[in-house]
Amino acid sequence: MAYGGQGNDSIYGGQSADILIGDQGVDLLEGNAGNDYLYMPSGGGTAYGGDGNDVAVGSNAYDVLIGDAGDDTAYGYEGNDYLYGGAGNDVMYGGDGTDVLLGGAGNDYFDGGAGVNYYFGGNGGGPGTGVGNDTFVVTDVPGVQVVQDWTPGLDVVQLNGSGFASFADVLSHSYQNGAYFVVQIDADTAIWLNGATAATVTAANFNIVS
Repeated sequence: MAYGGQGNDSIYGGQSADILIGDQGVDLLEGNAGNDYLYMPSGGGTAYGGDGNDVAVGSNAYDVLIGDAGDDTAYGYEGNDYLYGGAGNDVMYGGDGTDVLLGGAGNDYFDGGAGVNYYFGGNGGGPGTGVGNDTFVVTDVPGVQVVQDWTPGLDVVQLNGSGFASFADVLSHSYQNGAYFVVQIDADTAIWLNGATAATVTAANFNIVS
């Protein structure tokens, strides 16, 4: 275990499984090889997982969490965060704030949480450029989830706590706003799909959990 303490720290792991904790200050944590745990309790900073299946946990400030290779998990928590999964099947939680989540290659899971969040299933392109079978989660919290590279044959919207019972409910709560197909779950919860329309989405694009 390596612990930064107060101040702005740079902490580097080795070839094995490391635990790196930044604590206060704006920190740089780099796990390198192995299945690493990277934690920035306060102050924000940047965490690179490197190779392996890593867990990166942010703070209540601005965090940059990069998983790189492997099946990684990233938690942004509060603040406006940037999360990038890289190669592998990654799980990303934005938390509160305005977050940007990029999946990269692989089948990725996105849950931006509260606030306005921007999702890219691939590497930052436009509609139809997603990579892998990605899942974009909408929960019953105040927030707008914006999927910028919606790819109909690959992507799924998972609706948690929407109160919907069928795809017909999805369509009845939807409208078109320019290039975006919008599903308005309630007054302060919605998902925007860039490049989609009511004619191009199907029931297979929506997983209604509850």
